[in-house]
Amino acid sequence: MSSPASASLWSDLRERAPFVIVVAVSTAWVVIVLAVLSRLGFGVLLQMPLGELSTLVAGVVAPLLGLWLVASVLEQRRELREVRRRLSEMSAQSRQSLQQAEIQSRALLEMESQLKRTLAADTRRLALQDLAAHAAILGERLGIFKNDAVDVAWARFGSGDTGAFVQPFLSYATRHPEISERMGEAVVRDALARNALSGFVRRYERLLSAISDDKLALETLEEGPLGQGYRIFKAAENKAQNQSAAA
Repeated sequence: MSSPASASLWSDLRERAPFVIVVAVSTAWVVIVLAVLSRLGFGVLLQMPLGELSTLVAGVVAPLLGLWLVASVLEQRRELREVRRRLSEMSAQSRQSLQQAEIQSRALLEMESQLKRTLAADTRRLALQDLAAHAAILGERLGIFKNDAVDVAWARFGSGDTGAFVQPFLSYATRHPEISERMGEAVVRDALARNALSGFVRRYERLLSAISDDKLALETLEEGPLGQGYRIFKAAENKAQNQSAAA
């Protein structure tokens, strides 16, 4: 028969298994990426356009972010289960313990609520980064961004300006109201630009759906630069689809 200490060790190892798996998968992913890059040659990265390089970096980093986000959620849930188990044991001791457990249960609910808010914020942050990457590619392909404008836009985005990559399109639209028609015609001839346009539209709509319960956030998004940019991009996508159907 196994000893209580051994059983406790195996139980702890089973609970920690997701973290160990995430570490192993992350290590393997990094090794694979480095191996691929070493075969391609790091000089190839330096010669890539900034938009494509940012897309490549996002493609490499996004799986790791998602994996560790899931691992963080699982770890938080494991800790919550452990705390709840201990609270359940304490509640059987005395009335005073019951009162203490009630207080701690409320704290746990607040922690869980905070966790959900944190996860929602992280999800929105990833969605906004994806929107920025799509807009960056689209702006470069269509010539909206000139010289070092992309670098400046990324700097502004990093400082909290979520509409940094959409603002050049809005500025262009004030001088050229027919921007949607021009964009629609241009992306038909450029598959990369069309994918970026479609990606922006789809990601914005998913983000809009995710915050539908938060009226203030929904109103801010729809009326802000991202919402204005979305309407231009959506009209351009419709124009491109009509042209493709007519061809």
